Amino acid sequence: MSRPQRLAFWTLCGAMGLVTLTLATVATAVPLYAVALGLDAATVGLLVALPNVFPVLLAVPAGRAVDGKGALRWMLVGSLGLVSAPLIVATVGGTGALVASQLLLGLFHVFLTLASQAFVAALGTRASFERDFAWYSTSLAAGRLGGPLLAGVMIDAAGFRPAFAVVTGALVISTVLVATLRRWRPEPDTTVATPRQARDEAAAGSPPTDAPRPTAAPPPAGSRALLGNVGLQLAVLSSAGVFVAIAVRQAFLPVYLSELSYSATSIGALLSLGGLAAVLVRPIMPLLSRTMGGPARTLVVAMSAVAIGVGLTGLVSSYGVIALLTVTAGLGAGVGLPLSIVTVASHVDPRSRGLALGIRLSLNRVAQLVAPVAIGAVVAASGFALGFALAGGALAALALLAAARVGAFEAAALDGERPMP
Repeated sequence: MSRPQRLAFWTLCGAMGLVTLTLATVATAVPLYAVALGLDAATVGLLVALPNVFPVLLAVPAGRAVDGKGALRWMLVGSLGLVSAPLIVATVGGTGALVASQLLLGLFHVFLTLASQAFVAALGTRASFERDFAWYSTSLAAGRLGGPLLAGVMIDAAGFRPAFAVVTGALVISTVLVATLRRWRPEPDTTVATPRQARDEAAAGSPPTDAPRPTAAPPPAGSRALLGNVGLQLAVLSSAGVFVAIAVRQAFLPVYLSELSYSATSIGALLSLGGLAAVLVRPIMPLLSRTMGGPARTLVVAMSAVAIGVGLTGLVSSYGVIALLTVTAGLGAGVGLPLSIVTVASHVDPRSRGLALGIRLSLNRVAQLVAPVAIGAVVAASGFALGFALAGGALAALALLAAARVGAFEAAALDGERPMP
């Protein structure tokens, strides 16, 4: 990266780290606030699922929009919109405000997520994807590290609505950081000519024989073709499964610990421990990937770790044992989620990355929409042990499916090149 690109990259990492800090704070506060309002486990599951409604409907169109109009514009739209989500709870409060806030959060976060991922990919090269996304995801993990603890401390000290007010202020700061990125513009890729470029060149005459000549590019892949891409397939299997398990844990672990009479600060500290594990493991993600034989094999191991960490949670009540399981899940998620983006970036045509990431996000959010509602009904009927076990078991089954696709992933190529090791 050039110096301006590095500045843009680290500014984005700072902005997204702050966004993730606020989202982690909200994710911890929402189920606790719902319980304080007298809502049952099934309703808590529904509330946690609400941010996934709009992403299910809009992730693919949003990916196309990012490809067509550029990442910077949609990052700013997403950042500005996110401010409204916690502001409603801070100013109005109550169940209705929680519902509206969760829906708005999902609506605008989908644009910010896809645009920021596409922005990082545009700054780097295939050789640097693992390193770039490792640091990008480390900034996100750092936010998840502080968010739950911040939520617990603020709730115990000042209450729920003041906590949402602080979150609103933090999102305003992140929006300012995103706005500064408008000074940077990607340099056009001249190695592949678009059809219009090819026509313009023909009208102007052929270039000198010793000048590099752009090659005419085939049209970008559509949704149906991308669904057959093994990189996207592996990304969906891994990220959807990990997100479901983590969403279930984040929705019901605070409620479970609250029923065990732990304070909000203790609950936040435990959730932050998982974030700490993710922060510590992500800078060494490229090393782990090489040691385990590549990103695909590493993904399977990471999925297994999350399955164990979540699936066994409901069987124990000791704070120390739950903390150990939380660290296990955090390590797996810390490696698995960024690597699932790498599998897309390394195996999909750059012109279709926004669409591919949109498909990945849309399928992830379908799973995240259904799982908390279904697991919430299970928890209400049969208890926490079965709910956590079902989430972990579902991820274990997806890990087996992902393991079956490892060979195809390693044999696949993009533009005739072997995938990254």
